[in-house]
Amino acid sequence: ELLSRLHPGDRVRGQVTNITRFGVFVDLGGVEGLIHVSELSWGRVRHPADVVHCGQDLDVDVLSVDRDLGRVALSLKEMLPDPWLTVAERYQVGQLVEGTVTNVVRFGAFVGLEEGLEGLAHISEIVEDDAQSPRDVLQEGDRVRARILHIIPSERRLGLSLRQVPPAEDEEREPAAEPEAMTSK
Repeated sequence: ELLSRLHPGDRVRGQVTNITRFGVFVDLGGVEGLIHVSELSWGRVRHPADVVHCGQDLDVDVLSVDRDLGRVALSLKEMLPDPWLTVAERYQVGQLVEGTVTNVVRFGAFVGLEEGLEGLAHISEIVEDDAQSPRDVLQEGDRVRARILHIIPSERRLGLSLRQVPPAEDEEREPAAEPEAMTSK
């Protein structure tokens, strides 16, 4: 009966019953739906267990219903705002930003600026020497400063440069304590 009442675009509540590497099964009250790993977050998801846990109650969006096969496709990320829709309100070309390296590949490195918003620093904007690889200077999890080179929201592309970042200013340091005068006897 529930399967006949569900329609794409419905918002429903359910409970996580199983987590696999490809997604999360959610009991909607007699019908089990699947949130594919790509529908869990606007950002990268290494494993669905990093986002949800068994027994957790979730509000989800119904993407599709196949009544013949008894399948319901769900989305958790559709319940959240898409960060690419408002990227131009928060970031501008030339702006210096901080982010975390999320993936290093042969042609560059992806840097997460916020949940669901990553930019690519091309190899030419990371290393000066053609013989170097991005992996020679960066690894996943590194915090970096970068300059925004371009933003193309319609293509979900944001170009970054690590080379066009001025050196960090030295932090002010407290003067060292004067050594105590040595007394001779």
